[in-house]
Amino acid sequence: MTAKFIVAFAAFYHVIATLAAMMSVFHFARILRGDEDGHPLWRRTFNLGETHLWVSGAILIGVGIFQTGLFAYLDNPKLWTKVSLVLLWWLNSCAIKRWVRTAPAWRRNLMFGISTGSLLYGTLLGVSKPLAYGVLPFPWFAAGFALTIALCSYAVSRLLPVAVAAWDAPRSAPLRQTA
Repeated sequence: MTAKFIVAFAAFYHVIATLAAMMSVFHFARILRGDEDGHPLWRRTFNLGETHLWVSGAILIGVGIFQTGLFAYLDNPKLWTKVSLVLLWWLNSCAIKRWVRTAPAWRRNLMFGISTGSLLYGTLLGVSKPLAYGVLPFPWFAAGFALTIALCSYAVSRLLPVAVAAWDAPRSAPLRQTA
């Protein structure tokens, strides 16, 4: 009973942290477009969202191992897809924080596509409990993840063309949205 309550609480906590992380991606895209300025309060809030994703995910994994046993819990292709997804998302987040201001447009679009695709696909995997434990093999999950990243990268390239042109403008020129 207690473990089920902890899972429910941790899942809710994880959803809230996911929303904060998704808001971070969209907030940064608005900054790139010139629609708003960066604000330290929001940046701190979104960074905390990423941190809380790690904490809530660790709680979910710990309780899952407690409920099913270590080896049974680890024998789940969906879990390994989420682990792969989270590692790629984390590496990409580090890359965004370090290089997004100097990256060429195609790389910025890919970084945003990876962030958005990771968060969306991770959310899909999180709510699709029936796919756990051998329903689909890992390559199918990985292919779905790759397709999600490709679609998100394409969407980002269509949604942020103004940002690319504005971002590549000289620093003295203000970032403006054009029609």
